[in-house]
Amino acid sequence: MKDQNNNKTMDWCRSNHSVKHGERMILVLKNIISKRGRASMKDVQGWIGISSSATGTLVRQLITEGYLETNSKRPVSLKATEKAKQLFGVSHENN
Repeated sequence: MKDQNNNKTMDWCRSNHSVKHGERMILVLKNIISKRGRASMKDVQGWIGISSSATGTLVRQLITEGYLETNSKRPVSLKATEKAKQLFGVSHENN
């Protein structure tokens, strides 16, 4: 994509970080859906292999965007929403 203010070509995905982040989101959602129950933050961290603070950030983003829901208790348990299930073509009858 070209920036209208100069002749340089802009990359819409500024680094491989964005792709890696997307892959992690897909992996988390896929694993939570296939688990068919609730997952813990430790589960998520184990699946994606990043720090607990980075895992928390990723999970908060997925909750904010409506792909995961959580209880208000500690420890946190996570469950896929209908929005996440639709993304992967999972019908609610299969759960």
